[in-house]
Amino acid sequence: MEQFSHLIHAFMNLDLVALSDPQLATMLCVVLALFMILENGFLPTAFLPGDSLLVLTGVLIFQGVVSWAVLPMLIACSFFGTWLGYMQGRFFGHTQMFHRLLSHIDKPHQEKAYYLLNKYGILTLITARYIAFVRTVYPCIVGAAEIPQGRFLIINLVSAIMWCPPLVGFGYYISHTKLAETYQDQFLSFILYLPLALLVLGLGAIIWRQIRKRQGK
Repeated sequence: MEQFSHLIHAFMNLDLVALSDPQLATMLCVVLALFMILENGFLPTAFLPGDSLLVLTGVLIFQGVVSWAVLPMLIACSFFGTWLGYMQGRFFGHTQMFHRLLSHIDKPHQEKAYYLLNKYGILTLITARYIAFVRTVYPCIVGAAEIPQGRFLIINLVSAIMWCPPLVGFGYYISHTKLAETYQDQFLSFILYLPLALLVLGLGAIIWRQIRKRQGK
């Protein structure tokens, strides 16, 4: 717990030297892996930032905080999380509990996931990866539709590879730009705090939606 508090302190203070400590860097990788699994695999945690964390990872690689070895881990966690979502839909897709969890996701995100599946089939998992909330809902819907697991696993792996490396590479690339070098402190502040801001906004939106729903009742 003490190490975790040190990680939070270093993160909030943009202390790259402290984050580069092997113990904190390892814990940071564990947190990134956990976020990838939760954001891709569980409906209640669909609000977690995924895209921005991958971009952040690219920046951290450029800064020497973590190595490129973290990339295969993120791909694996993304793949595993999406598979968990599929299995939830496969086994619980017709239960009241599943539909109650699904009701916490805004209707437009649900409709977009159904639209992609109906029009383009399982291949749209690749597209869904790049759409926040939809990438969490979509595997559950695919599982509930009882699409064969073998076919799903192949597309799942392809989509994870097409999602993680480009965004991590983008974060690494923009770290090389003249703008990032000129305004390094501001750039790092924006990249490091963006996932936190998106996390707060996502959680706030869910809480607000629940309040509105109760008021409506």
